[in-house]
Amino acid sequence: METGRIFNIQKCSIRDGRGMRTSVFFKGCGLHCLWCANPEGISFEPEITLNPQNCIACNGCMRNCPTGASRLDENGVPVYQRDQCTSCGRCADLCPTEARKLNGQDYTVEQLFKRIYQDRFYFQHSGGGVTFTGGEALMQPEFLLAISKKCREYGVNVAIETCGCGDYEKFAPCLDYIDFIYFDLKHMDSEQHLKWTGQRNERILENLRRISQHGNEIIVRTPVIPGINDSEENIRETARFILPLAAVQKYELLAYHKLGVNKYKLLGKPYLLEEIQEPTAEHMFHLVDVANEVLAPAGKKCFYNLNNDYDE
Repeated sequence: METGRIFNIQKCSIRDGRGMRTSVFFKGCGLHCLWCANPEGISFEPEITLNPQNCIACNGCMRNCPTGASRLDENGVPVYQRDQCTSCGRCADLCPTEARKLNGQDYTVEQLFKRIYQDRFYFQHSGGGVTFTGGEALMQPEFLLAISKKCREYGVNVAIETCGCGDYEKFAPCLDYIDFIYFDLKHMDSEQHLKWTGQRNERILENLRRISQHGNEIIVRTPVIPGINDSEENIRETARFILPLAAVQKYELLAYHKLGVNKYKLLGKPYLLEEIQEPTAEHMFHLVDVANEVLAPAGKKCFYNLNNDYDE
């Protein structure tokens, strides 16, 4: 039976595609972007997050941990020894306050579709649907194909958010059942892409070319990270790359934010970009103008959604 590993299902999203949507977060990603707002989605393996502020010291995790990874220190503060944890999830199942949470659960197609189809009335009245995001949905192509087919069978609009890091030959069959694609381009310089994401960008760019030839509607997006990829040169080169791609009519710039920083602490991982500040609106709109110098003559458009309250 086909299963997929999911780490979150978010209801009533209005920024992951048109209309009101259910966002399904696939676990595992081929990139390791240092600014990632969903670090719990990078590894394919299940992971436990620990929020000490929610702990009421009921000791249920201690009594039931099979490896002794959970304990309290001499001050009654919960201690989690990650090197001893097998991520079995027993502590998370027992925790009454969700101080401990298991990120990464396996779903069958029927189980996941049941969760999605609960929201069909919202989809019907808003023109929404489901968005498969992550992590990286293309890293689980067999399950993505199966769940996308199921959604198409029942008339549920399907969108994906992707960084393009996947094997085209494996995920290509999915494209027949995907209505809309958000495709992130992080950096046009392959060496810089490797430095900040852990992978070069040649396969990603080729995947975008090939997906565009398939005909799916695509909006390309760049998360604008000050000092990393926010140069005029990088934005201009991105615009030049997408200019000949017929399926890409719009290019969106996303401002860097720190909303996911606390997740690194919950995972017991360092956040390495603490010193970077969010870009100003003035800088974002300037970069939009830079991109539109390339795109506008061809009838294409770059935009930045300042208030994050609509889908262009």
